Amino acid sequence: MVSIKAIREANKTIAPKSLTAVFVGATSGIGLGAIEALLQNTTSSTVIIIGRSETKFASTLERLQKLNSSARITFLEAQVSLLKEVERVCSTITSQIESLDLLWLSQGGLNMSAHALTSEGLFESFAISYYSRMLFMQKLTPLLTHSSDARIISILSPSSEGTINTSDFGLEHPTSYTKFWAMQKHGVSMMSLAMKEQALLHPDITFLHTNPGLVATDVHVKWADSMTGLYTPFRYILRWMLIPLMHSLALTPEDAGQVGFYEATNDKFEAGKQGKNFWRLWQDAEDLGEKATEKLKVYESDGTQKKLWEHTLAVFRRVLG
Repeated sequence: MVSIKAIREANKTIAPKSLTAVFVGATSGIGLGAIEALLQNTTSSTVIIIGRSETKFASTLERLQKLNSSARITFLEAQVSLLKEVERVCSTITSQIESLDLLWLSQGGLNMSAHALTSEGLFESFAISYYSRMLFMQKLTPLLTHSSDARIISILSPSSEGTINTSDFGLEHPTSYTKFWAMQKHGVSMMSLAMKEQALLHPDITFLHTNPGLVATDVHVKWADSMTGLYTPFRYILRWMLIPLMHSLALTPEDAGQVGFYEATNDKFEAGKQGKNFWRLWQDAEDLGEKATEKLKVYESDGTQKKLWEHTLAVFRRVLG
């Protein structure tokens, strides 16, 4: 187990390294903490932040620039729940940079809202937390292959994998969306399997599916606020009792960001260093190893992993043409 103190010290040792990084879903919380850690520990880095509103992010952008005046920080507006928007912003990125060291993906979150589809016909929750992340990975892979140590970090919840509905990977049919936690575990399994499949296709890129553990961010408040109807009483219990208690025991976003930056830069996660390029990591940047991987092993051996990736590419073709 690596302590947060040791992680902070390790992060300082990479200076004056310069990185080129793209952050999606990082306008607050863990992602923002990782951006701050990057700026504090590197020199003349290039950071591209993708979010919904540059106007709302303006004051934070100004603060980040003051944190490291040598960095080049760009904000690109995009609604990443729409794959056509992801494709558009990826085209913009490829026109601005020639190589990419880090792709950070943490968009999406907990949501108790009713089943709904986007205008592109995708289950809204998975459109942002799964399909958009996979499309960013696919579209930016050419840039990542130009880096000597390229890494992709997807923040979700490895160790919480569950059963996959192989007849409806995307849970597009309302009848497929039955239990909230079953849906979450379905999505976590898809993330692990799809990242493992891509890791096989791109052995020189490091793929990290990371579990930040309990972090005191507003994602829990947003989750509570999404509870309506019969769930309304639970909203108030969460909002005013359980969430304050959880946050008193949780990592701060700053510390979680330091852990994320450690995962993005520490030599032990460099592709090929330990004979692999795909990791499932816990909140202290420790390898989960075989924990909760029996289902994943079955899905890899019975062809579900490849079937999932084929489904994902078919969705991209259907939506993007």
